[in-house]
Amino acid sequence: MKIFHIISNKVWGGGEQTVLDLARRQLQDGIDVELFCLPKPDIVERFRELGVPIHTLPLGGALDLKSAWQMSRILKPQTDCIVHAHNFKEAFTAAYARVLARRMDIRLVMCRNLTRRGKNSLIYRWLYRQLDCIVFDSQVALDEFLTTDPDIDHRKLSVIHNGIVVPEGIEPADVRSEFGIRPDEVLAIYHGRLDPEKGLDTVVEAVGLLPADCPLRVVLVGRGSDEYTDHLRSLIAERHLEGKIQLAGFRNPILPYVAAADFGVLASIVAEGCSLSAQEHLALGHPVVATNNGGQREYIVEGSNGLLVPPGDAKALALAMQRLVEQKDQRLAMGRQARTDFLDHMTYEHFYAKMRTIYEPSV
Repeated sequence: MKIFHIISNKVWGGGEQTVLDLARRQLQDGIDVELFCLPKPDIVERFRELGVPIHTLPLGGALDLKSAWQMSRILKPQTDCIVHAHNFKEAFTAAYARVLARRMDIRLVMCRNLTRRGKNSLIYRWLYRQLDCIVFDSQVALDEFLTTDPDIDHRKLSVIHNGIVVPEGIEPADVRSEFGIRPDEVLAIYHGRLDPEKGLDTVVEAVGLLPADCPLRVVLVGRGSDEYTDHLRSLIAERHLEGKIQLAGFRNPILPYVAAADFGVLASIVAEGCSLSAQEHLALGHPVVATNNGGQREYIVEGSNGLLVPPGDAKALALAMQRLVEQKDQRLAMGRQARTDFLDHMTYEHFYAKMRTIYEPSV
């Protein structure tokens, strides 16, 4: 078996790391792997550690026939070949390439890591017929896709929660010394993009609603646009929360910073599928306060391994965070359960075993 992964993003992010981890695990499993990606040095260099062939193409999406033609020439002589796209833009290129190569025996699979309604235009109906399997990262994402009743064989659709690789023995970063956080203060960490859809305005508002003597410190780890980052700084200053909320900027590696937390905060106001950030907190034994509008409710169990609140509800978020600050025994018990749940059904090997099944014909 040979698997070609297509990666069309211009910058490195969680999606690219997911492909890197999956390709590395497939190589360990004795599967041949090759990659198609943009000619971006940062992307190419990171994938070079795999030691596999990397083909650079424009990967411009549904109207990019040049990439499809070049891909078809590489696919045509292959045997027992699978192309794995990671979004619909890449899937169009793969589908065109298969037609141009006259190799309809090549299996096309795609992962869908966005919670969006399915499109039902003529060109998308054609693409749905070409794809052999679409994997959604949550039931919420699949249900949202189906709200438009797209013309697709439902046997091609499946749900597999994302998986993450968590090394053993992660040494926590000394976040407390870096930001002057006292030993008696509880540390909550958000990590990810600094973006309005992540609900960070709500986080700031919620911290402002807490009692003045509530010993909570919140550290926001990640980067975003200069405009939005400046907005957050202004919002924190306007509410006089400089001693409560810190912007840490981008950190790599991120897991030592996550390991330093007492609990995680994920306040997205848009529906997400399977948050890698949430999984990282669960893996490291932290409860998570998250919004209940996406796939979070499929793996965060209210009162067991975390707390769920409505999106955009600063008061509910404040009460949930205050609960974890004031009820230490409950917070620690939730953290233990989070770790247990992760090891029971959310490890990378659980994810990989399910992913193996999508490469086998089932329709």
